[in-house]
This record gives sequence, C-alpha cells and structure tokens, in this order.
Amino acid sequence: MQYKRVDDGLWVIVLKKGEKIIEELRGFIEREKINSGCFNAIGAVSTVELGHYDLKRGDYTTRKFERPLEIVSLMGNVTTTGEERVVHGHILVGTGEMFVYGGHLKEATVAATCEIILREFKVGVSRKYDKEIQLNLIDLEE
Repeated sequence: MQYKRVDDGLWVIVLKKGEKIIEELRGFIEREKINSGCFNAIGAVSTVELGHYDLKRGDYTTRKFERPLEIVSLMGNVTTTGEERVVHGHILVGTGEMFVYGGHLKEATVAATCEIILREFKVGVSRKYDKEIQLNLIDLEE
C-alpha cells in the first residue's frame, strides 16, 4: 500500500496486487486516526466476497467470486461504533463479458491495482445499533 495526503483531508491510496481492500483500509484509518469520511475507488480484483442484507431475516447472504473482475465502482464510508473505526463499502464488479455483480463488500483481493480517493471529514460520524433493522446505522443525533 502507498498513500499520500494531497489536500487538507483528501488522501490518495494505492493498493497493490495481492492486498486485501477492506483489511488495508482498516489498517490505514487506524494508522492515520481517521474517524469519519467517504471513499471511492477503481481497479481490478482476483477474488471478491459480496453480501446482500436480507431485512426480513436480519442477516447477510454472501457470494464469493474467484476470477479476474474489474472494479466498476467502489464507494463507502468510514464511521465509528463506540471506539471502533468502521469501513463500510459497496462494490460493483464487471466481467470480461460486461456483466456486473454488486453488493456489500465483505472483502476483495487486488488483481492489478486499486486506486482509492478518501475524503476525511472534519467532524466525527458514528453508528448506533437499530433494533428494528438489526444493524449499526449512522446516527447524526450524537
């Protein structure tokens, strides 16, 4: 991983072949003490695990793809839940046949590169558990 602050609160992060996207982003936000922000990215992956939240069941179904895929779009946010920093991303990946798959990004391994632009917010954004939805949702009342 390489990264550089290019403006006040704006980072460019480049992941290399074999690195795991969520794992590397978590390490980055811990090292740089980033409590809130948003990010987007492009690149390619060799494996990706997607999730889809089933509101009725209150859990995720997952599907793993183990083949080269293009990152058509990756977007997400950084928040906190208590003292824990959280990376939450959604990804759209495309095949060589121009079909796409998308969902919650559980994890992905970089195939060639992953170029991320992360905007750090000046104020913190936190999550709070919602009993009805059964997820930690952004809570702007704190």
